[in-house]
Order: sequence, then C-alpha cells, then structure tokens
Amino acid sequence: MTTPWMYHTFFGNSLRDWMVAAASSAFIVALVLGARTFAIRHLGAVAARTATLFDDALVEVARSVSTFYVVAIVVCNAGLWLELSAPVSRLLLVASTIFAILQAARSCTSLVTWWLGHYSTTHGELDRTTLSALGIAARILVWGALLLIGAESLGLKTGTFLTGLGISGVAIALALQSILGDVFAALSIVLDKPFVVGESIAIDSFEGRVEKVGLKSTRVRSVNGELVVFANADLLKSRVRNLSRRDSLRLVFTVAIDPGTKSAQLARVPAIMAEVVGAETRAAFGYSNLMGTGPRGFDVETAILIPRPYGQAQDVRQAILLEFYARLEREGIALARPLVAAQ
Repeated sequence: MTTPWMYHTFFGNSLRDWMVAAASSAFIVALVLGARTFAIRHLGAVAARTATLFDDALVEVARSVSTFYVVAIVVCNAGLWLELSAPVSRLLLVASTIFAILQAARSCTSLVTWWLGHYSTTHGELDRTTLSALGIAARILVWGALLLIGAESLGLKTGTFLTGLGISGVAIALALQSILGDVFAALSIVLDKPFVVGESIAIDSFEGRVEKVGLKSTRVRSVNGELVVFANADLLKSRVRNLSRRDSLRLVFTVAIDPGTKSAQLARVPAIMAEVVGAETRAAFGYSNLMGTGPRGFDVETAILIPRPYGQAQDVRQAILLEFYARLEREGIALARPLVAAQ
C-alpha cells in the first residue's frame, strides 16, 4: 500500500513524481556514462587491432561525451515530463537544446580534429598552418549548422537571417575570389593528391621537388637550388608531370659514327649497343637504330630505361657509353671527329 506522504505536492507535482523523475534521470545518466566507458575501453581495444577507421571514429566520439552535458540534458528533459509552469518548461526546453548543441558541437569538432590529424599523419601533405586553417573552417561550419538547427527547433525564424547571410556570402566570395580559388585548389591538391611533399614534379620546362603545400601557394625547390612559389590555382591550371611516380626513366642519346665506316661495320653498331645495355643490370634496352647522316657522320640513336630509383641514372649511362666505346674500338669502328670551327 502506497504511503500518503508520497502524494504530497511540491511545485505542482507530487513527491512520487519527483522521485520517479530523479530515479529515471539517474538511471539514464548511469546508462549513458556506462556505455561511454565501455566504448572507450573495449571498443578502443578492438580499434587498436583493426585498420578500419569507423571503430576509431566511434571511440573518438565516445571520448568527447561530457559528463556535465549528459547530466544537464537528462535533467532538463526529465523536468519536461513534470507539470511545471509554462515559463519554467520553456526555460528547460531552451536549456536542453543549448546543452545538446554544445555536446553535438563538441563531438563534431573532436571528430573533425581527429580525422585531420589522422589524414596528416598517414599522408603527410598537410603542414601545421593548413591543418589549423582547415580545422577552424570545419568548426565554423559545424557551429553554424548546429546553431541554425537549434534555432529552428526552438521555433525561431531563420529565413531572413539565411537570406542576408547568403547575400553577404556572395559579396565576400566575389571580393576574395582569387584567395578562395587558391584555397580550394589547395584542398584539391591535398585530397586528390596529384603530388605530395617530397615528390619531384615538372611544370612546363621547370623541374623541382615539392617542399610545402600551403593554403595559398605551393613551394617547390628547383634543381638549381632556388625556391619557386606557385599560386595553387595557377599550379592546377598548368600541366603538372609527377616525375617521382613514373615507372622508369627514359634516357635517349645519339652517337656519331665516322662517315668512312663500311656498311657491314655500321650495321653492327646497333647490335653492339644492344649487347652492352643487355649486360648492364641497372638498365633495360629500349631501341638503338641508325637515324641517318648528320654534320659529323652517321647518327645512331639509342634509348635506355632506368628503373627506380633514378639517382644513378647518369652513372649508368656513363658506364654504358664507356663499354660501348671500348667495344667499337675492339671492332675497329671509329667515332666521328668533332667539328672544328672555321677560323
């Protein structure tokens, strides 16, 4: 039998209703916090053994759950089930919405920061400035979206605000068209990865190694040592050749044979080159052909392929040419003499 004191009224609700609301709030808070602890400990252990990102993201979201926000949201919602005055109920609704927005923003920004850090660690293209700028931009978008959702849920009209924001955004975009173009080009470089920091690229006749990809510009160290700065938008408009990702380096060179060489000996020259290149383990034979006559004699063009790495490409070509010249000497085939400038 229920005791009468449980039906004593306090602020329009019986003591029983207050006890049920308090017990329900305590149970839900304990359930949510227990789920958070379970996710951090057990799911975190599973995530450490797997290569998937989904479980890591869940652990990061669980870590971002605030005990204060959980308690505040549950208590405010529990108060909505009680019979309270309209101003108090409205205040509880507003407070619950605010705390929910703060918790959602906390989780979203934590998730964005984690993803940017993971992407930068695994890919290495993002420098500290770019990472900070992208993090700030993501936080602004998250907060803006959550504030609009919260305002709509509270019955506030945001149409006029969104219209003004849209007009202002267009005006700002037109004023900062060049800067925004470089920023979006930087995002394209980072996400699409036509090249990464440390790789060698060629733009028209320029060659160099990428040192930094920033929000507005990309810095490339040329083969001559100078640092060249490209605007990101201009860089993507050019034809960029990624030299570090080619399967092999192709070297083409021409050897001039003495014009007095007999045809039988001349026919042996491409075959000699093929034998020399075939004996070189650091290169692959492409072709070697008589191309015609030049100012000095018969021109024989040869192409060789150097697989990765390419650091010894010039040494390989030198070794091939030295052995080739030695073979010509043994077979009695003379090289063309250099042209002497007229006095």
